[in-house]
Amino acid sequence: MADNLQSLFDAWVKAWSAPASATGASPNPLTTDPRFKDPAWANTPYGQSLLTWYQLAGKIASQVGGLGANLPAHQKRVWDFYVNYAVDALAPSNFFWTNPQALQKAAETRGHSVATGALRMLSDLQRNALPASTDKATFKVGGNLANTPGSVVFQNEIFQLIQYTPRAAQVHAVPLLIVPPCVNKFYAFDLNENKSMVRWLLEQGHNVFMVSWRNPHANSTDHGWEDYVFDGVIAAVDAACDIGKSPRLNLMAWCIGGALSVSALAVMTPAEKKKIASATFLTTLVDYSDPGDVEVFVDQQQISAFTPRVRSRGVMPGQDLAKAMAMLHANDSIWNFWVSNYLLGDNIPPFDVLFWNSDTANVPGELYQFYVENMYWKNLLREPGALSLRGRKVDVGNLDMPVCFVSATEDHIVPWKTTLAALELVGGEVDFMLTEGGHVSGTIINHPAKTRKSHWVNGPKTTDPDAWLAGAEKRAGSWWTGWHDWAAAHAGKKVAAPKTLGNAQHKPIEPAPGSYVLEEVPQS
Repeated sequence: MADNLQSLFDAWVKAWSAPASATGASPNPLTTDPRFKDPAWANTPYGQSLLTWYQLAGKIASQVGGLGANLPAHQKRVWDFYVNYAVDALAPSNFFWTNPQALQKAAETRGHSVATGALRMLSDLQRNALPASTDKATFKVGGNLANTPGSVVFQNEIFQLIQYTPRAAQVHAVPLLIVPPCVNKFYAFDLNENKSMVRWLLEQGHNVFMVSWRNPHANSTDHGWEDYVFDGVIAAVDAACDIGKSPRLNLMAWCIGGALSVSALAVMTPAEKKKIASATFLTTLVDYSDPGDVEVFVDQQQISAFTPRVRSRGVMPGQDLAKAMAMLHANDSIWNFWVSNYLLGDNIPPFDVLFWNSDTANVPGELYQFYVENMYWKNLLREPGALSLRGRKVDVGNLDMPVCFVSATEDHIVPWKTTLAALELVGGEVDFMLTEGGHVSGTIINHPAKTRKSHWVNGPKTTDPDAWLAGAEKRAGSWWTGWHDWAAAHAGKKVAAPKTLGNAQHKPIEPAPGSYVLEEVPQS
């Protein structure tokens, strides 16, 4: 190991000190890397030297990474992650004086690109923000985003409930309640007319209700997991059934909204469960034995190190969560925008999905601590009776209604192979659907009129991922259509669409998207 490191270090020093002409005629393989695709890297006198130096530096880092080979599995994964993160951060593309593309543009613009980038960097540093991923001035929630008509028909300190205006003359008698994550805002389901899942569901004849979680200010709330279960999910179920004039509803929940909903159904009494005709969980873990890339942040040492910040503020700041998620794919989520925004001074293009992703939300500290410690760290949700909420034991075997899990092939936050474990944990009839794409792009942004993706259905009743995929039927197009057929079987007959929203007890409070999603709350 020591000899290998020394030889690599010697080669690195030689490459760094050698003139460009001495680097050899063959192109560096890094020229195919998106970070170095600009011709300036190949055409400038020192571009190839920089890439040769960086290639050797990466090999040295690989040898350093090998020093953690004897660590326990989790510690090795953490070690490798931070070594790779450091290598990516130190790429020559990330620094002005070692980025020939940035130097070239500075000369061409007579320094205008430098001034533009410097002003942006100062502004972002003052706000403790990541480099912007989209032109935020282009979008307005309630304007060109989250603009499907509807009304807030119920609210408490934790959430607002939106009922959307029907878009069909007849609707299913059994309404549909959507529970989004509380770590993001709900309107990923309703980005715009061409991508909105809400609008598509309305067109299929569903009477759609949406939970919009409140974005808490620091030190403004002591609400925890059980409050979001009982005063959030269960309260939303009761209100939607009442307003929808139905003794039961179909539930759809996503990510941590799915974990909250699983917890809610797991503590429901038999009478309460009668209100759930079916439950659909999008990219939702019940077993956290392999939580994917997020696992690098989940150990007692890191949890304990972050606890004082969460306790002192009363919330997990939304920007902190956003930065952690960005670190998992730093080249795409951080350094790409660092270079284009700051070093090149490029115009920042508008992108609605990235606007939503950057519109972060705080999470109550008590809820965050409960979730991370009891599920990600201790994996207790899958254990019958291991958790208790307001005196009720949590048992996912209590989910004996028809259930459908939908996961995505490229989801690195909620790995589909881990979500498959839920099939042997819940107590009822379980279906599983797998879609191409990622955590958002595979599930929520997958309109049938736009998608080129495929999905798999009708796999065998097994928790073996390879066996399930081998036995499943692959279908072209969005999973939405196949899921709609499944959900319609539990949605009752068609009835006349309601002419007004809300009812005598739950009168409309304000137009959708409501004030909770618009509230300006510090995120750091």
